[in-house]
Amino acid sequence: MDTIFFIWTVFWLVRIAVEDVRSLTIPDRYTIAIVAAAPFLSSTPLGARLLAAAVPAVLIPLMGMGDVKLYSALGFCLGLRPLLRIACGSMLTGGICAGILLLLKKVKKKDRIPFGPFIACSAVLALAADYFASTSAMWAISLSMLAV
Repeated sequence: MDTIFFIWTVFWLVRIAVEDVRSLTIPDRYTIAIVAAAPFLSSTPLGARLLAAAVPAVLIPLMGMGDVKLYSALGFCLGLRPLLRIACGSMLTGGICAGILLLLKKVKKKDRIPFGPFIACSAVLALAADYFASTSAMWAISLSMLAV
Protein backbone atom coordinates (compact mmCIF):
# COMPACT_ATOMS: atom_id res chain seq x y z
CA MET A 1 0.00 0.00 0.00
CA ASP A 2 1.41 3.37 -1.02
CA THR A 3 1.75 5.97 1.75
CA ILE A 4 0.11 8.78 -0.21
CA PHE A 5 -3.04 6.72 -0.85
CA PHE A 6 -3.14 5.60 2.78
CA ILE A 7 -3.08 9.26 3.87
CA TRP A 8 -5.58 10.20 1.14
CA THR A 9 -8.07 7.60 2.30
CA VAL A 10 -7.65 8.42 5.99
CA PHE A 11 -8.18 12.11 5.18
CA TRP A 12 -11.48 11.39 3.41
CA LEU A 13 -12.62 9.01 6.15
CA VAL A 14 -12.08 11.76 8.72
CA ARG A 15 -14.03 14.20 6.52
CA ILE A 16 -16.84 11.65 6.27
CA ALA A 17 -16.98 11.20 10.03
CA VAL A 18 -17.09 14.95 10.67
CA GLU A 19 -19.71 15.58 7.99
CA ASP A 20 -21.93 12.73 9.19
CA VAL A 21 -21.86 14.02 12.76
CA ARG A 22 -22.58 17.55 11.55
CA SER A 23 -25.38 16.86 9.07
CA LEU A 24 -26.31 13.15 9.32
CA THR A 25 -25.31 12.71 5.68
CA ILE A 26 -22.30 11.33 3.84
CA PRO A 27 -21.75 13.26 0.60
CA ASP A 28 -21.27 11.10 -2.49
CA ARG A 29 -18.22 13.12 -3.53
CA TYR A 30 -16.40 12.02 -0.36
CA THR A 31 -17.22 8.38 -1.05
CA ILE A 32 -16.10 8.76 -4.68
CA ALA A 33 -12.78 10.20 -3.44
CA ILE A 34 -12.21 6.98 -1.51
CA VAL A 35 -13.06 4.86 -4.57
CA ALA A 36 -10.46 6.82 -6.56
CA ALA A 37 -7.72 5.31 -4.39
CA ALA A 38 -8.96 1.74 -4.91
CA PRO A 39 -6.34 0.58 -7.43
CA PHE A 40 -3.58 1.64 -5.05
CA LEU A 41 -4.92 0.30 -1.76
CA SER A 42 -5.32 -3.39 -2.48
CA SER A 43 -3.89 -6.05 -4.71
CA THR A 44 -7.19 -7.99 -4.54
CA PRO A 45 -8.41 -8.98 -8.04
CA LEU A 46 -11.05 -6.71 -9.58
CA GLY A 47 -13.75 -9.40 -9.58
CA ALA A 48 -13.37 -9.98 -5.87
CA ARG A 49 -13.47 -6.23 -5.19
CA LEU A 50 -16.64 -5.87 -7.27
CA LEU A 51 -18.25 -8.67 -5.26
CA ALA A 52 -17.22 -6.98 -2.01
CA ALA A 53 -18.73 -3.72 -3.26
CA ALA A 54 -22.07 -5.47 -3.94
CA VAL A 55 -22.35 -7.24 -0.56
CA PRO A 56 -23.43 -4.14 1.44
CA ALA A 57 -26.61 -3.92 -0.66
CA VAL A 58 -28.22 -6.29 1.86
CA LEU A 59 -28.01 -3.45 4.41
CA ILE A 60 -30.21 -1.06 2.40
CA PRO A 61 -33.36 -1.62 4.50
CA LEU A 62 -31.40 -1.27 7.75
CA MET A 63 -29.14 1.75 7.24
CA GLY A 64 -28.91 5.07 5.50
CA MET A 65 -27.77 5.02 1.90
CA GLY A 66 -24.65 7.02 2.71
CA ASP A 67 -23.53 4.31 5.11
CA VAL A 68 -24.26 1.57 2.57
CA LYS A 69 -22.38 3.45 -0.15
CA LEU A 70 -19.43 3.94 2.20
CA TYR A 71 -19.36 0.21 2.93
CA SER A 72 -19.52 -0.48 -0.81
CA ALA A 73 -16.66 1.92 -1.52
CA LEU A 74 -14.53 0.33 1.19
CA GLY A 75 -15.39 -3.14 -0.15
CA PHE A 76 -14.31 -2.06 -3.62
CA CYS A 77 -11.08 -0.60 -2.26
CA LEU A 78 -10.05 -3.37 0.11
CA GLY A 79 -11.90 -6.58 -0.72
CA LEU A 80 -14.33 -8.77 1.19
CA ARG A 81 -12.27 -9.87 4.21
CA PRO A 82 -11.28 -6.33 5.30
CA LEU A 83 -14.85 -5.17 4.60
CA LEU A 84 -16.22 -7.80 6.96
CA ARG A 85 -13.73 -6.74 9.64
CA ILE A 86 -14.74 -3.12 9.19
CA ALA A 87 -18.46 -3.99 9.29
CA CYS A 88 -18.12 -6.10 12.43
CA GLY A 89 -16.03 -3.48 14.21
CA SER A 90 -18.27 -0.57 13.27
CA MET A 91 -21.51 -2.38 14.10
CA LEU A 92 -20.16 -3.55 17.44
CA THR A 93 -18.87 -0.14 18.51
CA GLY A 94 -21.87 1.69 17.06
CA GLY A 95 -24.28 -0.64 18.84
CA ILE A 96 -22.48 -0.28 22.16
CA CYS A 97 -22.44 3.52 21.86
CA ALA A 98 -26.12 3.62 20.88
CA GLY A 99 -26.96 1.40 23.84
CA ILE A 100 -25.05 3.65 26.21
CA LEU A 101 -26.73 6.76 24.79
CA LEU A 102 -30.14 5.11 25.25
CA LEU A 103 -29.34 4.08 28.82
CA LEU A 104 -28.17 7.59 29.67
CA LYS A 105 -31.31 8.98 27.99
CA LYS A 106 -29.25 11.19 25.69
CA VAL A 107 -31.24 9.88 22.70
CA LYS A 108 -34.61 8.26 22.14
CA LYS A 109 -35.29 5.06 20.20
CA LYS A 110 -36.51 7.01 17.17
CA ASP A 111 -33.53 9.41 17.08
CA ARG A 112 -30.99 9.08 14.30
CA ILE A 113 -27.40 8.45 15.32
CA PRO A 114 -24.63 9.12 12.79
CA PHE A 115 -23.02 5.80 11.90
CA GLY A 116 -20.36 7.14 9.52
CA PRO A 117 -17.86 7.85 12.31
CA PHE A 118 -17.98 4.22 13.45
CA ILE A 119 -17.44 2.98 9.89
CA ALA A 120 -14.65 5.50 9.34
CA CYS A 121 -12.89 4.63 12.60
CA SER A 122 -13.03 0.89 11.87
CA ALA A 123 -11.78 1.51 8.32
CA VAL A 124 -8.86 3.63 9.53
CA LEU A 125 -7.88 0.88 11.97
CA ALA A 126 -8.10 -1.76 9.21
CA LEU A 127 -6.09 0.40 6.80
CA ALA A 128 -3.48 1.16 9.45
CA ALA A 129 -3.12 -2.52 10.31
CA ASP A 130 -2.54 -3.36 6.63
CA TYR A 131 -0.25 -0.39 6.10
CA PHE A 132 1.99 -1.05 9.08
CA ALA A 133 2.08 -4.77 8.33
CA SER A 134 3.66 -4.10 4.95
CA THR A 135 7.40 -4.57 4.92
CA SER A 136 8.19 -1.22 3.31
CA ALA A 137 6.32 0.67 6.02
CA MET A 138 8.01 -1.38 8.75
CA TRP A 139 11.38 -0.77 7.09
CA ALA A 140 10.76 2.99 7.08
CA ILE A 141 9.69 2.93 10.73
CA SER A 142 12.74 0.88 11.69
CA LEU A 143 15.04 3.31 9.92
CA SER A 144 13.41 6.30 11.57
CA MET A 145 13.84 4.64 14.98
CA LEU A 146 17.53 4.09 14.31
CA ALA A 147 17.94 7.76 13.34
CA VAL A 148 16.74 8.94 16.74
